[in-house]
Amino acid sequence: MVQVYCSTNGEKEKRLVKLNGKCIGELKDGVFYKTVVGHRHQLRHPPAWAIQADVFDKLIKPNATKIVIKDKESGIEYHCSVESFCRLRGELDRGFGRQYFLTLNHWERHGNGHRQLSLWGGSGSA
Repeated sequence: MVQVYCSTNGEKEKRLVKLNGKCIGELKDGVFYKTVVGHRHQLRHPPAWAIQADVFDKLIKPNATKIVIKDKESGIEYHCSVESFCRLRGELDRGFGRQYFLTLNHWERHGNGHRQLSLWGGSGSA
């Protein structure tokens, strides 16, 4: 079950997103933020980041314009527009429920004080 909890910090509103009681991210100022541990959460085949389909359909798509995934291990942030994620995503279920995924070449990478464009040209936000 997808749940959203709202809290305010000063004038900014932050909404924690929980799935089955576990916090999986937050919505803040039109951006969905998800913090991950790369070696555990990144898909290997194909190399991609995945988001629960229900979370995307019910919360991210109607409330955000951008997705940011931060890998705690590498310090790299992966950025993508919601529109691009919607258009380019794949779908899978490997025992953790239905998920949408977007291969790494479609994400713009930020980290270590610089911006890295996707390997396939453009900004990764295709």
